[in-house]
Amino acid sequence: MFNEYSLISLLAALTSFFIGNFIYFRNPENSLNRVIAIFSVMVSFMAITEFAYRLVENPESALFWLKVSTLWPLIPAIMLQIALIFTNRGHILKNKFAYPLIYGPALIFILFGFTTDLLIGPPILEYWGWTYSIPENPIIYYLFSAWTVIISLSASILVFSYYFKAEGMDKKQALYLALGLFTPLILSLITDFIFIELSIPIPEFTQTMLTLGLIFIVYGIWRYNFPLLTPTLAAEKIISTMPNFLLLLDRKGRISKINKSIISQLGYSEKELLKESIYDIFTLENKPQLEKAIKNGESFNGECTIISNSGKAVEVLINLAPIYSIIKEPTGFVIIGTDITQRKKALQEILESELKFRSVIEQTSDGVALANHRGEIIYWNRALENITGYSKEKVTDRYLYEILYKMMTPENKELISEEKIQKIFKKAFASSKIPNKLHVEEKVIMRADGDFRDTQVTNFFLEKTNPSLFCTVVRDISDKKKAENILKNSLKEKEVMLREIHHRVKNNLQIISSLLNLQTNYVKDEEARDLFKESQNRVKSMSMIHESLYQSRDLAQVDFSIYISRLSSELFSSYGVNFNQIRLETSVEKINLDINTAIPCGLIINELLSNAIKYAFPHQEGIIKINFLQKEDLYVLEVSDNGVGLPDDIDFTGTNTLGLRLVSSLVDQLDGTIHLDKTKGTSFIMEFPELEYEPRL
Repeated sequence: MFNEYSLISLLAALTSFFIGNFIYFRNPENSLNRVIAIFSVMVSFMAITEFAYRLVENPESALFWLKVSTLWPLIPAIMLQIALIFTNRGHILKNKFAYPLIYGPALIFILFGFTTDLLIGPPILEYWGWTYSIPENPIIYYLFSAWTVIISLSASILVFSYYFKAEGMDKKQALYLALGLFTPLILSLITDFIFIELSIPIPEFTQTMLTLGLIFIVYGIWRYNFPLLTPTLAAEKIISTMPNFLLLLDRKGRISKINKSIISQLGYSEKELLKESIYDIFTLENKPQLEKAIKNGESFNGECTIISNSGKAVEVLINLAPIYSIIKEPTGFVIIGTDITQRKKALQEILESELKFRSVIEQTSDGVALANHRGEIIYWNRALENITGYSKEKVTDRYLYEILYKMMTPENKELISEEKIQKIFKKAFASSKIPNKLHVEEKVIMRADGDFRDTQVTNFFLEKTNPSLFCTVVRDISDKKKAENILKNSLKEKEVMLREIHHRVKNNLQIISSLLNLQTNYVKDEEARDLFKESQNRVKSMSMIHESLYQSRDLAQVDFSIYISRLSSELFSSYGVNFNQIRLETSVEKINLDINTAIPCGLIINELLSNAIKYAFPHQEGIIKINFLQKEDLYVLEVSDNGVGLPDDIDFTGTNTLGLRLVSSLVDQLDGTIHLDKTKGTSFIMEFPELEYEPRL
């Protein structure tokens, strides 16, 4: 008869069977996988019998399936075996009494179940279908129940004790195994034994609970990859994945097993090597050593050469060791080989590199010292011996800071103690970082003979070494310092001379200006007097340039903002301008000009400002503006006024007046452009670059 409880049993059977297949095929060679797979199949079979006796319609059929279900005692026994294997007690199972003690009672109870009514009573019909009852003589039933509890508790104690001792991944694996196997068992004991004993009508859920437990195990396999990893499997995995060559030999030296590295790195197939002599893959030079070790059952360690399948020679470091039987007789040999071809090549490159390093360092004029991670000097080249006067033999294995302190001048030793130097270096070695004060510095050192040298000292760590090496490079710059001092003195002399030249030029220009001024007193013609005055102002504008250079710290550049202020004041004073009538407004950026640009620019301002003062404001008030700024690579000079302006018929570029012709000529000299704007008075706008002049010697 159909009922939904039988479908639960069927679903449990299918799920358990699928889980058993999944676990088995994850790793069929692992004993733990195999036992858990058998356990899953047993749970599936028990769920099928449960499905059958719940579904049948008469007590005879129900009794048949209940008799079949008495195979259930195998389940606790298998659980104990799982616990022993998982907790690394699998060696107990090798004892000849282990399996009889574990499975013997289960087989006895199964025999009682098949042949008598002492294990289960007659079937009874409940609302969930047919089920079993407690026998009239319950002694065997109670013994079976007690045995089940004892076996289950023993397995639980094994797993939980392993759980509390384990760490990391092992602990998580043990937890999932405990939850997967024993929590469902406890719940099923409650439903199948205790509730029945108390006459509480509830369906038995043992197989369903065990199926849920198996789901826990599958989750554990997916999440933590268990129960795949056991000591035996770990050994197999190590052998199969290890990069070293591994060969097992029989007593006569014939190959009986190889690992994957032999196949992948040497190009041999397993079929080509099995049963072949080990001597066939080694060179003739190695044969006597291997023969002696195998013949005498001895170990052998050394470098050998293996010939690959392609004929290539592979350098290997091998370890050959005998495998002993119980009676201490060699039964075979194991060979583990490490490919050292790249290592030997790298070693050769290191040796060549070291020879090149020493060759280069010994030839360089710079002194080089190397110190290890403890600060002890391990290298001191010949150049450093010459610079410091300390020989390599005297400083090797001494602390670097100790030698550096000895080379400090007496004045510097008064500023810092040896203990302070030691602390700075120890901190640098501990962190592998160079303090700023040690990076690059120029210092005077005292040689071993008491002489002094100017040096440049550079300190750094060689980061590609392990541990890092501290490197000090010392360059003798005594001759360089002498040359620098000579150049500085020469430059100072030239600077004094140049200032004197500017001073003399300024004085000469002032003399010319004074002479023009004196000559003006003897000129009666007013127009001629104005010409003298204009020439005098031009001379003054040039004189002021030389005066600015003479007074400045920079003999090549003129601060033009200051210059414009002084020049405009001088011109206003020269022409006797009434400041209440004509105002000057300036907007000048702080710009420094080379003398070759400053002189023509000053003359331009002189001419345009003079013209504005003289002609722009006949008997009227006005404003003169001077703007000077830098726009990208160009300078922009604007001199404007709001006066009467130039007549429309005057072309300033072709006029006969000296002032405007001079302005046009000076703008051309500066490689610039000039533009006249007459919309509001007069505005001259000039743009020019700062010219690059070849230095004159």
